[in-house]
Amino acid sequence: MEIFLYVVIFIIGTFFGSFFTLAVYRIPKKEDILIKHSYCPNCNHKLGFFDLFPVFSYLFLGGKCRYCKNKIRPRYLILELLSGFTFLLVAISTKLSMYNFNSIIYTSALLIYISVLFIIAGIDKEKVTIQKEVILVGYTLEVLYIIYQCILGNSNVYQYVIYLIFLIILLILSNISLKMIAKEKYYIQILYLSLYIIIFCGSKNYICTTILTLINIFIYKVLSKHKNEKIPVGFYLCVNNILIIIISNILVNYII
Repeated sequence: MEIFLYVVIFIIGTFFGSFFTLAVYRIPKKEDILIKHSYCPNCNHKLGFFDLFPVFSYLFLGGKCRYCKNKIRPRYLILELLSGFTFLLVAISTKLSMYNFNSIIYTSALLIYISVLFIIAGIDKEKVTIQKEVILVGYTLEVLYIIYQCILGNSNVYQYVIYLIFLIILLILSNISLKMIAKEKYYIQILYLSLYIIIFCGSKNYICTTILTLINIFIYKVLSKHKNEKIPVGFYLCVNNILIIIISNILVNYII
């Protein structure tokens, strides 16, 4: 039964990965990501039903569009597989069980949280910017999960009140003075992303995420041939946070 569950989780993850590629492509262009039909970015032809199966459609078509025969970038296949394996690892690390309602809710909330990180990371990797719309959706979903946890008595409401105060202060500062202090709007976006991570994961996980990110940035700076190009800090924060979440859950549920 567990094997069947994990297979289903992996397949769901690949479908989410397909959605992530769509979102990463369309959101910066201000295009609809929910209603507008999927289309080939080369010839703009609407994709058929059998073109939309993650991984399998790419392999079956030989990595080419069915209509214009242009090559499809391998990143679509890579992201779908990566998303599938990430969903699978998260489910395993949390010991997801269909017979435990709290386990289902926690794992679902975690996967939604990670989905937001995937989209943020994808856009930031290509554009070196964090879309405000994506962050706002993330905050909204976090609030709903926090309300659920508070109703059950599993969370300290005062802790989240403090986070809310920090968020309000950050909003005020960003609109009044922070834009004057920071040379780049990007650093303000990183602050919003950092608060998003702290609210869901806590300060300890965020510190570990930050340490890994600083190591990544140092290595990137050493190895990069273009020393002055922008570093996608948000991308590294998102990827490292996902790694830290999986590792911490494995430690809690399997080792400690």
